[in-house]
Amino acid sequence: MSQPAVMEAGLASIGSVPETIADASGANTDDAGHNSKSRQIFDGAREVFLSAGFDGASMNDVARAAGVSKGTLYVYFDSKERLFEALIRFDRARQAEQLCQFDPEDHDVRAVLRRFGTELLDMMTRPAHIAHLRTVVAVAAKFPQIGRAFFEAGPAVAIVRLSAYLAAQVEAGQLAIADPVIAAQQFVELCKAGTYMRVLFCVSSQPTLPDIIASVDRGLDAFLKIYAAPQQGGGAGAAA
Repeated sequence: MSQPAVMEAGLASIGSVPETIADASGANTDDAGHNSKSRQIFDGAREVFLSAGFDGASMNDVARAAGVSKGTLYVYFDSKERLFEALIRFDRARQAEQLCQFDPEDHDVRAVLRRFGTELLDMMTRPAHIAHLRTVVAVAAKFPQIGRAFFEAGPAVAIVRLSAYLAAQVEAGQLAIADPVIAAQQFVELCKAGTYMRVLFCVSSQPTLPDIIASVDRGLDAFLKIYAAPQQGGGAGAAA
């Protein structure tokens, strides 16, 4: 199978991915996410959901925290479920925009992946992110669209963009990868190994930056041992 065909098949397995932050939010407005009123509501909703959880939050609480009337809130979001889904899509898409900036012409694979892995793991182990994820997991069985929103606007975007960068490095001769989508997923999991789950289950506190870098470096070394092009000798564009 050709490289483009492999990419197409792999990306199809991920599902739909929003193109922009506005596409991700799904609010009842033509400029959701960029509209100042939407942002005001999102700020209030974020505060309420993080402090009270999904079940404990109410639309009255959100309206009060956001400084809008309940009527205005319902003009934008007709239910708590829709509001939470839109907030998830907005926040995850915004984070993806910040984290997932890849230049296909940058062939220093080790440096690029080290930067991405460090920023990703740092974000994923922050208390606010962990609390948000736990809230999503708690309600996903009852409201699967909420779990889907989290995945599509966050992890899926990261995999799409990282896999595109990896595919470009295959074309440049830096990497030898048959399926860039699978390789992108593997890289993320390698960076998290031994660190993320311990934080998620309260075994460890938020790791320090040196601990995060060490975890990413271990994952990166393993990744390049598997996927560096033979002539790169495990360095893939830079000395280890």
